[in-house]
Amino acid sequence: VAWLDGAGKTQPLLAKPGSYGRPSMSPDGQRLALEVTDGSGTDIWLYDWQRDTPTRLTFTGNANAPLWSPDGRYIAFRVVGEGLSVIRSDGSGKPQPLTQSKNNGLPMSFTPDGKWLAFFEQSDLWTVPLESDGTGLRAGKPEVFLQTPADERNPSFSPGGRWMAYV
Repeated sequence: VAWLDGAGKTQPLLAKPGSYGRPSMSPDGQRLALEVTDGSGTDIWLYDWQRDTPTRLTFTGNANAPLWSPDGRYIAFRVVGEGLSVIRSDGSGKPQPLTQSKNNGLPMSFTPDGKWLAFFEQSDLWTVPLESDGTGLRAGKPEVFLQTPADERNPSFSPGGRWMAYV
């Protein structure tokens, strides 16, 4: 894992070699969520780069694809073979399921207000409404956003939340 500045210069970020994937920067730029694969599987870790402190968030061995909520309080991720889940970014509490599916959807984008999460699953685009209940996020019923014979992927809400771009 490395920083890349505007001039194209790279600087190592994590000194310890490892199998890291899908880095996701927190909205405040202070922490990095990433998947770490080791002998027991893949889990979500947080790295506070200013303090050089890693913190493990999940312990299932089948968690990946971290995505920060806009307020930085939560991280959505995929639990392989189970669906999408969310966990508090401060490490308190346990992961909470958002969707249940064996189809391995990937969380891709929150609306700016954090009330919707877009994901893709089996080449289709989906959204799920979210509500904060004070102790965590609760998900409503997932809805198909776009389903065609084509392969739609990588949905991304616009900064205003009105539009969605996708591949």
